[in-house]
Amino acid sequence: MSEYKWVKIDTAAIMFSSLSTKTWGRTFRYSAYLKSDIVPELLKQACLELMPYYPAIYAYLKRGFFWNYLALTDSLPEIRKENEEGMLPVVMRGDGKPDFRLTYKGNRLNIECSHSLGDGKGIMVYFKALLTRYNELCHGKTGEYESEEDTEENITNAFSDYYDRGEKAKGDPDRAFHFPEKYEENYLKLLFAEMSSQKVKELAHREKMTVTEYLCAVLMLGIIRSQKEGITEPVTIAVPVNLRRFFPTMSVRNFTVQTFITFCPDGRRGVTLSEILDGTRGQLKAQLKKEELQKKINKYGSLVNNPVIKVVPNVIKQPVMRMLQRKTHAGVTTIFTNYGACNLPDSLAQDTEKLQFVNGDTRRYGLAVTCSCISRGDTLSLCYSAANRDTSWYDACLKIFEEEGISVSTQVIEGHGENKNNKEKSFKEKLSKEKIKAYFNM
Repeated sequence: MSEYKWVKIDTAAIMFSSLSTKTWGRTFRYSAYLKSDIVPELLKQACLELMPYYPAIYAYLKRGFFWNYLALTDSLPEIRKENEEGMLPVVMRGDGKPDFRLTYKGNRLNIECSHSLGDGKGIMVYFKALLTRYNELCHGKTGEYESEEDTEENITNAFSDYYDRGEKAKGDPDRAFHFPEKYEENYLKLLFAEMSSQKVKELAHREKMTVTEYLCAVLMLGIIRSQKEGITEPVTIAVPVNLRRFFPTMSVRNFTVQTFITFCPDGRRGVTLSEILDGTRGQLKAQLKKEELQKKINKYGSLVNNPVIKVVPNVIKQPVMRMLQRKTHAGVTTIFTNYGACNLPDSLAQDTEKLQFVNGDTRRYGLAVTCSCISRGDTLSLCYSAANRDTSWYDACLKIFEEEGISVSTQVIEGHGENKNNKEKSFKEKLSKEKIKAYFNM
């Protein structure tokens, strides 16, 4: 990339990026366990070959005068062996590298990505392409990389494509129960639970629920049971919805909105799973109507298309965005993101043992816990990310799965480190006409 290039940030990333700093950024992770140890040289080669096809992935966040934006780069991301610090947030480092990193340990390959670049569905498109090309190189296929991805399509802002000035979604959820904010700097515990996808699906369908609704109910009950005193506020779970299911696009950038599942125990600790299932049944379905999702797209778009807000300098916008984020998440107890079933190309599937999905740290939203789920074949992998040490709710969830007859295998990864690379300031951008245009969002 011989000259400075940039893209306007997508509508959802405007909100995600408002909280990004030199020490914290909204980050999620995918992990693939392959059948042989990772070869760093081949991983770097695969990463380099994919660069022309996914320009908006090889980008980093910049602060502009009116809005944040993404600067495209020809630098490779940070690629290193996974250390004992666990999963660290992708932060604004200022070194000119893309806002994602690749780490590896033995046969496990991780992509840790800033939410400013894209959402889970979009980044998985890139990750599968990377895994596929890496696997080809491992098997000696060294010819020119070929991709069916349309660069112009995957770089588009789908929120802009589908925004209209029609009716907007109204209001935020009522104030919800929150875990105590007993955070330690850069501390994050990852609690995994693996089980049979088919077993969970059978139990969910028996209750006339989706897998997402069923797992959210288990989490709600685990939270209620883990508290020493009865919860009087609603337990509300935000469930991101992949809009590509309803509004066709090939974009790999953010294109999700949040829906909500809520249940109020009214101070009772003896709530049953059946009560929660009955109390939440149909909530998600009612929000998944296309017309309701269109209202949410319009709500997101109305903010960035407001003529008054457009001309307000970014230095004023950022605190307002942070305030709006806090206000929205005051009505949320936790976030549950279900990728669903992940299918891999045949050539890759036979060399991949399992996948994991980590939703990352959301402490700057005021949320101590996030949850994520991905399945492949008959293995459903849950990950609960906790920013504080008290995870009695996780033990309660495991007990509920046992009561439901679900066999669970567990894994706990505890990390407590710092982003050492955020102090590197070696990259200097050259002043250019293109950079000035990007800074002023022209």
